[in-house]
Amino acid sequence: MRKLIADEILSNPRIKHIFSDYFDTIVHRTVHPNYVLRLWAKKMIQQLAMPLSIDELYFTRLESTKYLVSALKRDASEINYEVLISEIYTRLNNNNLEGHANSIEHFIKISEEVECSTEYSVQFLNDETVNTLKHLQSKGLKIYCVSDFYTSEKLIKKLIKAHGLSDIFEAVFVSSDQGFSKHVGGIYEHLLDQLDITSDQVTMFGDNYKSDFINAEKIGIKAYFIPNKDQKRIQKRLVLGNDTKDYNQIIKSIYTRCNSKTAPPYSDYVMFFALFTEKLYAECMKKKIKNLFFLAREGLYLKRFFDHYQEIHRLKHGHTISTHYLKMSRQSALQIVLKSIENEDFTYFRDKYKNISLDNFLKNFSFSTEDHTLIIEALNLNEPSDVIIKDFFNSETFEALLKNDIFKINYESNRQNQKKAFNNYLDSFNAPYQEEGVTLVDVGWGGTMQDKLHEYFDKKITVNGYYLGLKEFRHQIGHQEKNINRRGLNFEVNLFTSFSSSVMMANTELYEQLSQAPHGSTLGYKDNPDQYTIEYHEVNEKQVYDQYIKETQDFMFDVFKDYCEKTNLVCYNLDTASEIITKFALKIGTIIPKRKLNRVINLSKGFYDNIGNNEVGESLYEMNVLTGLKNKLSTFKNYIISPEQLIPYVMRTKLTLYTKNKLFFIPSFPLYYYILLNRFLKKQIGKKVYLKYAHFR
Repeated sequence: MRKLIADEILSNPRIKHIFSDYFDTIVHRTVHPNYVLRLWAKKMIQQLAMPLSIDELYFTRLESTKYLVSALKRDASEINYEVLISEIYTRLNNNNLEGHANSIEHFIKISEEVECSTEYSVQFLNDETVNTLKHLQSKGLKIYCVSDFYTSEKLIKKLIKAHGLSDIFEAVFVSSDQGFSKHVGGIYEHLLDQLDITSDQVTMFGDNYKSDFINAEKIGIKAYFIPNKDQKRIQKRLVLGNDTKDYNQIIKSIYTRCNSKTAPPYSDYVMFFALFTEKLYAECMKKKIKNLFFLAREGLYLKRFFDHYQEIHRLKHGHTISTHYLKMSRQSALQIVLKSIENEDFTYFRDKYKNISLDNFLKNFSFSTEDHTLIIEALNLNEPSDVIIKDFFNSETFEALLKNDIFKINYESNRQNQKKAFNNYLDSFNAPYQEEGVTLVDVGWGGTMQDKLHEYFDKKITVNGYYLGLKEFRHQIGHQEKNINRRGLNFEVNLFTSFSSSVMMANTELYEQLSQAPHGSTLGYKDNPDQYTIEYHEVNEKQVYDQYIKETQDFMFDVFKDYCEKTNLVCYNLDTASEIITKFALKIGTIIPKRKLNRVINLSKGFYDNIGNNEVGESLYEMNVLTGLKNKLSTFKNYIISPEQLIPYVMRTKLTLYTKNKLFFIPSFPLYYYILLNRFLKKQIGKKVYLKYAHFR
């Protein structure tokens, strides 16, 4: 508390009222005042999906202010907030840049909310001044907040309430609403008249020598200048800065934190989940998506990220997305689109699981154990049912199965029951999917469940999908499927495989395992409102989740919350974020210490494929660099020109050698530095010659 000032004021019986400045008197900011306007621009663009950059909106605001100062012959702080925001909207609307703002009134409401949330996020209390004001209030003095500010009194009141200071102030007066300012000086006489008091009954607190001290004393108000020199020096330093460097530093700190000895190995993948979440939110705001269906099982963790991100960015008058968790797997999705046995050709199984046992084929249907056994016994096989049959769908066993009456009856019953149960399950979400379509969210990689859901709707309802990544682009040559689109937000091959996509898609198995759910896979559906899904949690898979994945997920989520808090105060765009995170993805994909290899070995024990031959474990990681080279010897030069294509083989090769002999640990960091050199040379050469269009990406 400023005891000397308080004692001096209390010693004067004539003083009954205190005028106090707000900024740098009651509160300080962690950023420069101009940076607050850039943060406002960033969030306005995010919330209204405006097609312009942060700097473009920022300078539009500055130019609007400059124009109104000239046109209205007023100080900038005396311009009414709604007049200013209306001018900004008019300029944007004239150039079709207003985004989803459907009126000036809507634009103003969003702006007020963004202004308030942005200001509060960068403010902290000046406890010394606040305690002084509380002490003076306790002695019977009336406290008023008097501020030169470009927003409304309503907004300052909201900030005061958010700081828990509402009980201190009798009233709040802001220059933009009053039409007078401290900077010009007119607000003092205006408030004396409005409150019906005299100048000798008032004392003024403030940090601006001219506005708060000189201009107050000119009309006889006793004023106290509170310079806050330390804060002023900080503000001057805050003028300097670089948004890209600030964002890079945040990602670098995450990488360092997640690669410490106390952090779970591969928790640095949190940066990829964070990037995906931001991009997904931007897409939802851009397309005004109302409902998102996160697909099991990886979708549960993705939903956790998205829900937190939306919670901290959601506005009262802004667009809100309802999120749902849809339990579906390839096995359950395939069952809801089965045709009658006469018309079903089992294309998916023929393409993906050409060699399969009869037992495993039957497990892809929700038959009871008893019916499963009866079908096998009725076929009178000459060999065990769990023996894998080569070219199963052209075998005598498969032909006999299709003619078996027990199989046909159970197949048809299961087909009808699955469709009915799934339809009721989908309706239970109370989402108007028949009108607005379905938007799915999943980790990736091809979109099988999206295709099957679209097929379930007879291709009459739009089914779009957003994935962390896409490794294949599915469409019929010469035919564009309607009502179905898919995007890989972190990487995709829809256009072409870029450098960033090559790096980010290196170890997709880890994305899947790190985002696993604590429940089993969906085998099918049952018409039971209490539990629509039939699930199975493979023992090894559950054990790996409980022992390794849950801990890693909780750690990553804590890191993500910290990421959200820090990035909220940095003005960056998603292209910048993608570029920086790609650089760290390159490091993560090529520099792999022993502790990470050991974690992959442990995680792979719980890798369970619930369809086909139900593979479990390390077989899903079996791909080494020799295999890759053998398959692509004709394009070996690609590895020299585009060495990023080697990244998918690095971890697998090290893992193969390491599991055979722990001494076979080969450092892979030379590839990291070669790729960096390769990228540098490409950029230098690409500027001068046309090799870029023949070889470089």
